[in-house]
Amino acid sequence: MSRIKDYLIEIQRKAIERTVKTQSVEYDLETLVKKIHRGVIKLNPDYQRKHRWPDDYSSRLMESLILNIPIPIIYISQDVDVDTEVEDEISRYSVIDGQQRLTAIYNFFKNKYPLQGLEVLSELNDSLYSDLPPFLIRRLEERTIRCLRIDSTLDTQVKYDIFERLNSGAVKLEAQELRNATCRGPFKQLIKKLAKNEDFVTITKLSQKSARVKKMEDEELVLRYFAVTYDRGYLDYKGQFKKFLTDKMAQFNEYDEDVLSDMENGFETTMKKIRKSFGEEPFAKYRFEKDEFKKMSSFNAAVFDAVVYPFSKVGTDCSATYLDFKKLFSDTDFFASVEGSVNDFTKIDNRIQKALEVIR
Repeated sequence: MSRIKDYLIEIQRKAIERTVKTQSVEYDLETLVKKIHRGVIKLNPDYQRKHRWPDDYSSRLMESLILNIPIPIIYISQDVDVDTEVEDEISRYSVIDGQQRLTAIYNFFKNKYPLQGLEVLSELNDSLYSDLPPFLIRRLEERTIRCLRIDSTLDTQVKYDIFERLNSGAVKLEAQELRNATCRGPFKQLIKKLAKNEDFVTITKLSQKSARVKKMEDEELVLRYFAVTYDRGYLDYKGQFKKFLTDKMAQFNEYDEDVLSDMENGFETTMKKIRKSFGEEPFAKYRFEKDEFKKMSSFNAAVFDAVVYPFSKVGTDCSATYLDFKKLFSDTDFFASVEGSVNDFTKIDNRIQKALEVIR
């Protein structure tokens, strides 16, 4: 108890800052569909995966709605204050949890699939929404769903926490998918563009068919590049690497077009230099044993840090060869800095400083 007293002021501060404002609302399905259609509610935010329920699964949801069977609550993020004027294409709300249910409802109302696999109301199988008798259409239109509306016009890290904790899907969203939900701005769009840069894709082994790309690891790696190299870069790191990346993304989203253009040019130039000087596996990790280098992986994020930082600082000509850099893996201190818990500041600084001695 005495320990809690020592931190009472800090606990009170965090409790006030991190308190989330919510409002429980009931929407009838007709209203929800209209809001989705008009773009007021963004049904497919960037962070949501592209897969959808099969039609028979969606049909069972519609059957439950017709029969007034309770369904789970929908979580909606209020991204724009109700009193703020925005352009028509900007959504005020996005779906945190319940996207698949709302997709099934919206698509059925828009006659995009017929009901199938129903057991209780089997007579409705093969029916589109427009085929339903008027009384069932009214029943569906007037059926309400409880939604918890969350005020996400908050600090970026608070929004990130909300999405992370409420992400209750069968497959949890990855860190970068969550950032896409919470860190809106022009830098977010730049990340998406640079993740498709040919040199970057080649040397990181991140083709569009890669499972890692589906988790947005390519976009997170672009963010990592700028977080580590740009301005003060990794020197701003104080711990909690996921939070560090989130804070940097929010910071970069505030930059103007000219700064972002310089960042884009710098990234493209750096990737090109790395590929030209170090070949197509510059971020491979090796273990030195028995007087030889044994490749452990073709890509390692800690090695990525060590390579991109000095290359982002050197001029057009780099005299270092990949063999020069590869020899670092025989240095026990360098190897330790890319092994185990690699996001400790001391390890990040150590691997970058040692790489700087080679790449000049």
